[in-house]
Amino acid sequence: MAQELLRVEHLSAAYGGIHALHDISLEVEEGEIVAVLGANGAGKSTLLKCLSGEKKFLNGSITFDGKPLPSKPYQVVENGMVIVPEGRQIFYKLSVKDNLKVGCCLRNDKDGIRKDFERVYAMFPRLKERENQYGGLLSGGEQQMLAIARGLMAKPRLLMLDEPGLGLAPIIVNQIMDILKEVNEEGTTILLIEQNARKALKLCDRAYLMNVGNIVTEGTGKELLADSTLMEAYLGQ
Repeated sequence: MAQELLRVEHLSAAYGGIHALHDISLEVEEGEIVAVLGANGAGKSTLLKCLSGEKKFLNGSITFDGKPLPSKPYQVVENGMVIVPEGRQIFYKLSVKDNLKVGCCLRNDKDGIRKDFERVYAMFPRLKERENQYGGLLSGGEQQMLAIARGLMAKPRLLMLDEPGLGLAPIIVNQIMDILKEVNEEGTTILLIEQNARKALKLCDRAYLMNVGNIVTEGTGKELLADSTLMEAYLGQ
């Protein structure tokens, strides 16, 4: 039986007086890929900000591996929850290698860090080729690969990604999805926020569909992908 890794119960959050999340509940089991889908403004990124410790929530609870979510973002990372943010947010004036070092700045296991450098370079050979180049000189797809690799250097148990395919050509998005499948097969649980619903549903085990701060339905990727009425009504796809 799979172990529950993340549980969100009755979560509410707001910006000023405007509620962005309304009574959100979801769970992620260890080893899964779980997608959270929805149109712009659905509340997906707000949910990730709450999960990463970046934003305080009004009500509800978040537990990770059976324990309450820590209050500080760096403590969330230390506990094994790592976010790859929307827009990549790499350091343009640092080399590829130094960007990756930032990812493991909270670790002190030198042998493990060395092995993880080998791992991400094997997974992303383009980054190895460009390890001494500034991050700002990489293409958009390469920057997204760097952002994912930097997240992996933190040794996450749960890797959370906010729109990893945003602004990328379809062929690059396919490569990113293949990489995420490989990451998951190597043992990392994934929570994926993605506007390209069809690609996300083909990849994930389960998915939650959000609309204006609410979860309207959930199901397996195959179940939601087969519901054309649902896809058109909430995702326009």
